[in-house]
This record gives sequence, structure tokens and C-alpha cells, in this order.
Amino acid sequence: MSRKDEADDGRLYFQMDRFMEQAGEWYYTTREGEERGPFKNRNDAEMDLIAYLQTLKST
Repeated sequence: MSRKDEADDGRLYFQMDRFMEQAGEWYYTTREGEERGPFKNRNDAEMDLIAYLQTLKST
């Protein structure tokens, strides 16, 4: 989890890393709570996330 900048109202926000590695396979979670994977490496998981986000934007 990483600290994000303070909001205008003084609150702190934290961002959790959505990528995880388990038993040599990579996964990520969406904001909707969906777990996607497995992928052979983190880069493949990141590329799939980009494609997933583009799909959401086009709907």
C-alpha cells in the first residue's frame, strides 16, 4: 500500500497495489473486485489491465 497525496480537505488516501504474484503466476484485481489472471509475468498482467480499462471506456 502506498500513500497518496493529501486531498484538498486534508484527508490522506492510500492506494493498494492491485498486482500480486502467487506461485509464480501474476494476477490483478479490478476496482469492481474481480480477480484476473493468471499471467506468466507482471508485464502481461499490466498489459491485460490496460486492455480491460480501454474496454470499459468504450462501453
